[in-house]
Amino acid sequence: MLKYLISGLTALTATFSLAGSVTELTTTEPIIDSSPPEGFYIGAPHLEFFTRSQSTTTDLPGYFVAYAGYQHQFASDFDSLPGDVKSDEFSFLAPVLPLNYNDWHLISFLYYTQLEFKTSSPNLLPNTNLHSINLPIAIVKEHGHEWISGAFVMPSWNGDFDAGDNDGIAAGAGLGYVFNPDFRFLVGAYYSHYYGNDFLIPVVQLIYRPCTDVEAYILGPIAGVSYSVNEDCFLGLSARFSSPTWKVKADQYGPERTINVGKVNLAFRAEHRLYKNIWGGIDLGYSFARSLKVEDLNNNTLQESDIKPGPFASISINYRY
Repeated sequence: MLKYLISGLTALTATFSLAGSVTELTTTEPIIDSSPPEGFYIGAPHLEFFTRSQSTTTDLPGYFVAYAGYQHQFASDFDSLPGDVKSDEFSFLAPVLPLNYNDWHLISFLYYTQLEFKTSSPNLLPNTNLHSINLPIAIVKEHGHEWISGAFVMPSWNGDFDAGDNDGIAAGAGLGYVFNPDFRFLVGAYYSHYYGNDFLIPVVQLIYRPCTDVEAYILGPIAGVSYSVNEDCFLGLSARFSSPTWKVKADQYGPERTINVGKVNLAFRAEHRLYKNIWGGIDLGYSFARSLKVEDLNNNTLQESDIKPGPFASISINYRY
């Protein structure tokens, strides 16, 4: 579940498998001994606040902690530029050496995306692959069965490999509370600094389970509902905002510049268990509120246009913990 998976505190919650779990059981539910190991150990932590797979209040599978996926955005016209644009994106997420000491947990992920835009008429969008490499690193502290606190820092690199100084950084902190086994709430703040632009917002996130088959959530720029069909299949509907920025080299069309493309993806997802914790997924959806903004390195606008709404499709292989 990271800069966009990672905006808001999504970097933090993706670090926890993008979700929540049981921390306090009612008297009518069976007691599960899920006490974490004592002392120092290496490996995936059992964070009760964020571990859905061991919950007694949901039949949904665990949240993904690793995945590889491909998404195709079908061609859509620009509003104020000639021609249209389409894109192909590959993404990859993997955990990196989680460390634990009693109730303290250090968790990090490597998140990589490669995106290629294709336009029917030349403009300031580059004709090369754009890359994003993010390394969210979170420190989490559990406070009994009701409270959890944490903070993260996320260095990143975004652009083509020929443009220099493409690094940026984001950070955040949050505090979560379990009101009951089916409702948990987190509040915090998110900050980012990319290419001379500072961004700071408060963040509110929540997870609610009205029954064992359904979960509704708001996690930073992502909101949705998941439904468990059976132990090997589940469906989901989600809305996700993203607004990544890349820095690219000078070329025949323009100077060294930054590219920002914003959008909201509304998606329907179906996943099926392939083997144990490995799941295959298909997403079909529609992108809207799309925009393109190109600036020089002094933050002067070189090109700007909305992009017409349009469909997309994606496939993925997910590891759910």
